[in-house]
Amino acid sequence: MTLASYIREGITSLKSTRVRTGLTTLGIIIGVLSITLVMALGEGAKRTIANQITGLDSGIIIAKPGGDDQRSALTSYNPFAIASTSTLTERDVRSINDLKATNAVAPLMFINGSIKHNSRTASNAPIIATTPEFSSLLKLSLISGQFVSESTNRNTVVLGHDAALDVLGNDQVRGQEIMIKGRPHTVIGVLKPTNAPINAVGVDLDRSAFISLDDGKSFNQGIAQIGQLIMRASDTNQTAKTAAAIDALLIANHEGERDFSVIEGKDAASSANAFYNIIVLITAAVAVVSLVVGGIGIMNIMLVNVTERTREIGIRKALGASNRHVMGQFLIESLTMTVVGGIIGLVSAYIIAFFVATVFSFQPALTWEIIAIAMGLAVSVGVIFGLYPAIKASRKDPIEALRQYE
Repeated sequence: MTLASYIREGITSLKSTRVRTGLTTLGIIIGVLSITLVMALGEGAKRTIANQITGLDSGIIIAKPGGDDQRSALTSYNPFAIASTSTLTERDVRSINDLKATNAVAPLMFINGSIKHNSRTASNAPIIATTPEFSSLLKLSLISGQFVSESTNRNTVVLGHDAALDVLGNDQVRGQEIMIKGRPHTVIGVLKPTNAPINAVGVDLDRSAFISLDDGKSFNQGIAQIGQLIMRASDTNQTAKTAAAIDALLIANHEGERDFSVIEGKDAASSANAFYNIIVLITAAVAVVSLVVGGIGIMNIMLVNVTERTREIGIRKALGASNRHVMGQFLIESLTMTVVGGIIGLVSAYIIAFFVATVFSFQPALTWEIIAIAMGLAVSVGVIFGLYPAIKASRKDPIEALRQYE
């Protein structure tokens, strides 16, 4: 028998039990869909950050609270970091500004609160208190108006594009008044869309509101709770040396305590990639479980098929079919279910990925490598879980098989 004839007979046999076959294949569809989508989202997140880092000027350096090495997602996780207080201060900002090796530094103070205008509220919009250098360091452009500066009034705000749409309904809102944590602020500018919800800063800039550092301090009893520092080396060829100098300077400021981390901009992508790799690995492992469950379902239905088709197996073997032919027939049926389920799962993952890209301005990366891995796993499940029923069918004695149904 040729492979084509095996496939034709397999499809014919599976069609005779459409409902049972469909329900069994559903487990494979869900497994392949989950694995493909998880890997595509993770790869898309890594590409987004890498592209943003590439688009920035070389020489970018980032300082964050936390003494663990931010390059390692495994070692940098600290369950107490969420409840801890940032040790970065305005003194650190002034010290870095005095370094000849740097030509710009921007502190970021993250403020919890809501943005309101009449009946519209953006409760999840990040509120970032910073300095004018932030705009140039991240190459932010404005649709209208200006970014926060030393000359702007304390109660002024610059809105990200999506934040302006959410709170005020359009992006031509310069001069309008909104409420930030119950205090009126006048909009002096709106950023152009960055379309990068995942970035090195860690917040969606398009949905953020930006106020001056002095304004931010007024929400915190005059204290600057700095959550991040972004700097640029004067000589981009000496970025590593500049980062080392900043590290030494901050250690001196913090009385020898390494309660912060200093990384180069290019390493921020590596840190994020390590983090997303771990998330993808853990989530994909959970998704593989659903694929294994689907494989168990395939083994179950194939064992039922072997029992129901015992007479058919006996007739085939009596007419000269070898053990290899019988085993191949049942193995092809198992593979047919997993391949069809895998293809449907891939198509479903592509549709969902397209929806995510359209709604959330985030592009999952559905690469050929991811498709190969997902289909490879599906085929492996078909072989592994279909092999035992196929062997069991091939070893049936034809005389006993025919006698069973006399």
